[in-house]
Amino acid sequence: MSSTRLAILSPAGRGPMTLPSSMGQFVHSTESHQELWGCWLQSWNLPVAVSEIAPFLDELSRQALHQGREVFWSPMPSADSVSRMVLRGTAQPEALRRALTTLHLQNSMPGRILYAQGDSLAIAIHGPQGPVPAANRALADALEGIQLDLAITPLWEAGHFKLLLTDMDSTLISIECIDEMADHLGLKRQVAAITERSMAGELDFQTSLRERVRLLQGTPASTIDAIIRERLQLSPGARELIQAAKSQGLETGVVSGGFTQFTRHLQEMLDLDYAFANTLEIVDGKITGQVLGDIVDANAKADILDLLAIGAGTDASHCIAIGDGANDLPMLRKAGVGIAYHAKAVVRAQADFQIRYGGLDTAAHFLGWSCA
Repeated sequence: MSSTRLAILSPAGRGPMTLPSSMGQFVHSTESHQELWGCWLQSWNLPVAVSEIAPFLDELSRQALHQGREVFWSPMPSADSVSRMVLRGTAQPEALRRALTTLHLQNSMPGRILYAQGDSLAIAIHGPQGPVPAANRALADALEGIQLDLAITPLWEAGHFKLLLTDMDSTLISIECIDEMADHLGLKRQVAAITERSMAGELDFQTSLRERVRLLQGTPASTIDAIIRERLQLSPGARELIQAAKSQGLETGVVSGGFTQFTRHLQEMLDLDYAFANTLEIVDGKITGQVLGDIVDANAKADILDLLAIGAGTDASHCIAIGDGANDLPMLRKAGVGIAYHAKAVVRAQADFQIRYGGLDTAAHFLGWSCA
């Protein structure tokens, strides 16, 4: 049987809209009828084709427009796909309006409210199955200028994911460790310039790392301890994300093109299962300016994700990766879900989801996890 999904978005001050009596014959029940984010959202699934009720819908739209409301409707495909739209940030009615308008243009419609708690809102979305990254990029464009994170995600089954692997610098922590070491030594400008070119994909990572480390030659190894003690800070929401992942039964790890002294510290602090990074050569208590062994670069990060997935008895499609730079891209692309965190444009464009404004715990909300 053909059906039509109908939704009405009203300003909170207006209250929910009463449908014209002429539509009563089509309306059996209201699926969702809730005040949220300064709006009333109502939705119905009408067991009738759009063509049969077009005059009623036109009249409804005229009434709604006169009252400052918006009406959305769309025929529902026989193979209705249900996904989840998550919004995270300060409640803004305009954000919800833009999101629903964008989805409507893709023949997708809101259903029931999954949850509305504090600064987080999740709504079931009905419509044709489409590429998730494309839908998320369209929404990101529509919400440009609004400081709010939003994602359309599948409704994954519990236990679907087995591993969370995150980058370190400017992802799990708020600093770039080697830049902070350089600042401590009065070399920040030189090192930061190399780092920026590397993260933007303009410079081979291995070459840039060796150049940066060479600048540290002769530095006392105790400088690393000072940076950890005085400057290392977790990114907002990092601890909450790791705790949420563990509560879902995932293994957790950090992988970095930085140094083992920092990743080991984070492993102990957050009780991570894994930590991978580069090893600085230290002789007689001083950094020699050399890196020991193979460098953890972009390809190594992706390989590590594969190996950890195999160790967890699964494959990369059941893993989540989070990063901010170009050297995270192979890992983000390989993972079942790749999340760009406060990332460069080149990374955001290729990630499944992006967090531009909120903390790392936003990822937990996107994934449908409790972040208590």
